[in-house]
Amino acid sequence: MHCPNVKRSAKLRWMVQNRSNLPKAVPVTRFSSSKPNLGRSRSRRWLVAVFFILLMATAGFLAWRWWLRSRPPKPLVAVVTVAGAGPKISAAALSDPFGVAADDDGNFFVSDGAGGRIYRVSAEGAVTVVTDQLDMPSAIALTPDGTLVVANTGSHTIVRVDPKTNRANVIAGAPGVSGDADGRGGEARFNGPIGVAVGKDGSIFVADTYNDRIRVITPDGRVQTLAGGREPSYRDAAGAEARFDTPCGIIVAPDDSLIIADTGNHRIRRLTRDGAVSTLAGTGEATERDGSPPEAAFNEPTALAVRDAHSLYVADAAAATVRLCTFAEQSSVRTLAGGFPSGLVDSELAGARLNRPTGLALTSSGALIFADSGNGLVRAFIPSGAHLGFASKPEVAALKAAEIRAAVPPRWPFNPPTARREIAGTLGEVRGEREPGRDAWFHNGLDIPGSYGETVRAIFSERVSRPLAVEGVGGPRERVRLPLIGYIHLRVGRDQNDRPLGIDGLSFRRDEQGRLVGVRLRRGTRLNAGDPLGTLNNLNHVHLIAGPASAEVNALAALELPGLIDTLPPAIEGVTITTPEGQPLEASPGVQTQGQKSTRASKRIPVRGRLRVIVRAYDQVNGNAGYRRLGPYRLGYQVLKSDGSPAPGFDRPRDNIVFERLPADPRAVAIAYAEGSQSGYQGKTVFAYIVTNVVRDGEAREDFLDTTSLAPGDYILRVFAEDFFGNRATRDVSIAVVRE
Repeated sequence: MHCPNVKRSAKLRWMVQNRSNLPKAVPVTRFSSSKPNLGRSRSRRWLVAVFFILLMATAGFLAWRWWLRSRPPKPLVAVVTVAGAGPKISAAALSDPFGVAADDDGNFFVSDGAGGRIYRVSAEGAVTVVTDQLDMPSAIALTPDGTLVVANTGSHTIVRVDPKTNRANVIAGAPGVSGDADGRGGEARFNGPIGVAVGKDGSIFVADTYNDRIRVITPDGRVQTLAGGREPSYRDAAGAEARFDTPCGIIVAPDDSLIIADTGNHRIRRLTRDGAVSTLAGTGEATERDGSPPEAAFNEPTALAVRDAHSLYVADAAAATVRLCTFAEQSSVRTLAGGFPSGLVDSELAGARLNRPTGLALTSSGALIFADSGNGLVRAFIPSGAHLGFASKPEVAALKAAEIRAAVPPRWPFNPPTARREIAGTLGEVRGEREPGRDAWFHNGLDIPGSYGETVRAIFSERVSRPLAVEGVGGPRERVRLPLIGYIHLRVGRDQNDRPLGIDGLSFRRDEQGRLVGVRLRRGTRLNAGDPLGTLNNLNHVHLIAGPASAEVNALAALELPGLIDTLPPAIEGVTITTPEGQPLEASPGVQTQGQKSTRASKRIPVRGRLRVIVRAYDQVNGNAGYRRLGPYRLGYQVLKSDGSPAPGFDRPRDNIVFERLPADPRAVAIAYAEGSQSGYQGKTVFAYIVTNVVRDGEAREDFLDTTSLAPGDYILRVFAEDFFGNRATRDVSIAVVRE
């Protein structure tokens, strides 16, 4: 601290003690008086006292800061939202967060990949742009001097951003040029770097993601490779003998070693200063499993944050979780929150839902900020008593089908783009078999048939945002997931003979026998509408997904497909009324009707209490093969009086099942479909819907037709099934409400 009075007093003392060396102009004789100068002595003592007090205060402040940093972290108890706009089709606002960093003053910084921006979020919640001159930025880190280091993935560079001046300068790499080379500054080459960390001496450590290497930029600007080889693989070894697979996260541990989120290997690795690489946690299985570090499993760990000297946090992106790894006497990997199904729920940890967390940063108040990239939000784990953030509504993370339809130009995913194709499957259809002990799930897209080996083309221009956007290589469900549209059942990036299609940013990995074992599509790669994505595998159709992951919408509503016409109503095969326990009361064929025309059935079923109504139905589309059965879009029922007027409480039909979007609840399949429902790629198709249950607007819950609210007598139960284009079929069943 600058204290001029203290400096002047010290100078005077030096002058008195060294009188013989003083300039002649200084009147030293008055300092040699035999009488003490009491006023000046008191002043000196007062200044010394002030200096001592300030020194003690500074020491106390530093000790307090050290205590804050070294004390055990507060337990995290809930998840809240702190910033973000939710997913957007255009690169607007803070809608594509990836990396985060926090300073000591309560502010934090967020990278926005699609927008090419860095945002500052103040302690009061104000959001401002620091820079908008980046190209698909990923991880960010604060340096000792308060500037930001950014992995500028799309430009293959490492950039320094000054939050005070908003200026961005390239530290290393050549903008727009990928490669693999050490050297000074602009001579070095990177390949889509995603992770960065800063050491105490200012060294910058880089997870050079698609070179599968760990690099360092020394304080004098030289780039050196610390570990990793030219091909993605897994091996614990020293330096160049070690192997990584798409490493994305990197931090400096308290002991100055480096901890790496080895994303493609689904492991947490450690790199010591002598170059030795070892595995800290993870078996390599792509799943989520807690346990001891050697037994635990991760699914695309993407970012890390130091908790204390013995533990760290992991953003496990594909598992939709944040995990706590402890390395001490009782070592463990434990999930803090999230898991299947992914989604958006702000609540206490047990009920919270996340969607592809990709960035982590601890704040000075003990909160753990994370980029919830799949939800387009910045969220936080907070300790008890924290005053931070707010609770988001789940619909914040959803895009409406009409928004997508307005942005995506009309075309089919083949050439010629306007030639009409068949539809082989729609959103909400059951897949598998709905039976005890069998797997069943919702079909989440639109199936469009093609010929074996036919080229599938992008229907919308997008940039790759996921570090690992290609999954299931070599299997029937091989796929590529872009931010808005997903494509399944492809040979991604290659023809039917596994020859490359020449897509920029795509790379292949083969085993020693030359068999393809991996395909990577670099984060930041641009794919335009009409560009080839791959070719159809032996399932002979492309499965299109419309909407962000975990917030998919009905592709028929979201996409305009030229020439698609549907004037055919669904077919209702049968209606069954059961007790809540599933006991059928009586089967009735009824009479199928279209539009407003209806004919009452003469057969009545006596009913009482609460009931379930099951409707077996399917849909067809003009021009489709006769054997193709599709799932209806909307189903429900209404109770009418014997004269055809609505019964009390049933003024309008109850549209209980609507497949506009799918609920996140994994139990929803069993709520929508009765046992015996089944469909797949071969065999029979049965769609039996429990229309008294509610599955719509992202909700799934059990409900009943409660006849206790109806007076005894004769009624008509009218069920209906409707397709997306508004074609409706109905069937009437005569019932008689009776009392015990």
